Amino acid sequence: MGESRKIRTTSTLADESDLNVPQGIIRDDVRLQIRAVCFDSFGTLVEIGDKRRPFKTLLGDDPTPDTVRRVLTKPTSLRDLAYDLSLALDEESMVALEADLEAELASTRLRHGMKVLWESLRQVGLRVGVCSNLAAPYQSALLRCLPHTPDALVMSFQVGFMKPQAEIYQQVCTQFRLEPEQVLFVGDHFEEDVIGPHCAGLFSMHIAEFERALAQGPSPATHSALVELLDRLAEFSQDTTRR
Repeated sequence: MGESRKIRTTSTLADESDLNVPQGIIRDDVRLQIRAVCFDSFGTLVEIGDKRRPFKTLLGDDPTPDTVRRVLTKPTSLRDLAYDLSLALDEESMVALEADLEAELASTRLRHGMKVLWESLRQVGLRVGVCSNLAAPYQSALLRCLPHTPDALVMSFQVGFMKPQAEIYQQVCTQFRLEPEQVLFVGDHFEEDVIGPHCAGLFSMHIAEFERALAQGPSPATHSALVELLDRLAEFSQDTTRR
């Protein structure tokens, strides 16, 4: 087993002391088929503590698919969106919506356990990325919360595609410089984060299933490539606990 691993250095890691690994060193396990994990953002990596949903308030309960696509595939603000859609909104109401947005951004935080998981993935040699259907104003809060700079960052408002379109998962693989079958996608929506990436050739798991497998071990039906990854993470966790 030891002969199949190699050591490489990187300057992108921080806080390695949390895992008792010498700074700048990550273990790269060449046995693994999966070489990268890409997470959805809100609801998977991060969460909003003070949910006010200003975009939903602006657009109403039943926006058209074209309007949703406009919000998620173009860099637009609440104010610009209201103007572009010719929505009759007075200044007081607009200011209130912008305050709601700021409250959501300020209350955005990393979900419990995600910092350790992110660093563990890096320590066993995997690349880590983020792909999200995201309105532009939320990106700053997301990036502020991430433990490290992601190896792939694919935001719908930047690339002009949205999950579950195949093109957005292809963008993920391109940024990772990997083939689809070398990437695991993890998120909290079945259509966008499980079915969509699976149809594009990636491995995929719902975040609840992924966290359960990390805590309890993979189910008998789990693909061998995912079992290898989960076993390697469990092995690494045991190694760091014994140190």
